[in-house]
Amino acid sequence: MKDKKRQIKLILGLTLLLLAVIFVVLNTNVVAINFGVFDVKLPLIVVLVMMIIIGVLIGWFLRTDKKE
Repeated sequence: MKDKKRQIKLILGLTLLLLAVIFVVLNTNVVAINFGVFDVKLPLIVVLVMMIIIGVLIGWFLRTDKKE
């Protein structure tokens, strides 16, 4: 049963990763990011990749280790 859950999580994770990569590659325009004190102009692809990495790190730090 654990192996089936692990496979489902892997397939779901890879599907979400593929969707994220497609979304990022399709959005390459330059955008202005306002940090309050200063503005930065970056390609949207860079901003999206940074946000995905930050999201993964937040999920990794806040994950709960369940003993089943």
